[in-house]
Amino acid sequence: MMNKKTTFYLVFVTLLALLLNLGGALYILDLGHFLKFFDISIGLFISLIFLVAILGATISFVFSEMIARFMLGVTLIKQPSTYLEKWLFTSVERQSRQLGIVMPQIGVFYASDLNAFTTGWGQRHAMFAVSSGLLESLDQDELEAVIGHELAHIENGDMVSLAISQGIIVSLTELPARLFGFFIDALILRGRSQGGIAYLSVYWFCMLLMGLLPHFIVMWFSRQREYSADKTSALINGGEKMISALQRLSNNQHPLFLKQITAFGLTSAVLEGLVGDIGKYKTIFSSHPPLNKRIHVIQKRGIE
Repeated sequence: MMNKKTTFYLVFVTLLALLLNLGGALYILDLGHFLKFFDISIGLFISLIFLVAILGATISFVFSEMIARFMLGVTLIKQPSTYLEKWLFTSVERQSRQLGIVMPQIGVFYASDLNAFTTGWGQRHAMFAVSSGLLESLDQDELEAVIGHELAHIENGDMVSLAISQGIIVSLTELPARLFGFFIDALILRGRSQGGIAYLSVYWFCMLLMGLLPHFIVMWFSRQREYSADKTSALINGGEKMISALQRLSNNQHPLFLKQITAFGLTSAVLEGLVGDIGKYKTIFSSHPPLNKRIHVIQKRGIE
């Protein structure tokens, strides 16, 4: 069953962190002083930010599946025709029944990357998609483990929690950062930079100032859900299958689950890019734990 309490707590903590960061940015940049020149009250400004946050979270939630299908060119399989498609349907149906969820739509996207993901509005309106590269590279035991992992995300409602939280993050970092840059540029340089160094400096400073803590919280949550999904799949299919799948993927240049296909937005890409070359600290900004650590956790749990 979808963990509604977990979703609520994640969204609440993320929103709280963003509001604290927004308050800090208002104080540090003295935006109240700047807003007066444009005859905009703090209350109106914050109300606008809240409205955008709600709209951003709603759009991220409602259109997550559409965005994923468009970005990757996912083709839904209505009637399986080949042996592999029939096997895929049978495995997804069996594991969905074991988890007590409605069987999701099944899609395939053509890519050499070894990847799979789930998205959708919830347990009754979900999609499971897998890359052609993954289907061609893993054996059936390993594929079953991957399927179980992704279906566990549907059971737990992880894609809903992450889509809403990331929608809020993007809304409460992207828009305020651009507005702050516009206000300061317009007031100090009278708009002469036209989106130049003054605007960009304030924009990137605000993106980091407001996005760092909430991004860290959501990425930590995402990593915990990966461990949970691994455990669920190991219990259904056997720990050896899950370990074998992760070991196979750890040797591939395009590791599975490298990127979540949800509306993670610009903040995630920027922060992960900035910390990409500082070793172990990159992990705390990643949505997925290292594959070798996931293998170690399964082995430590002793799931056979």
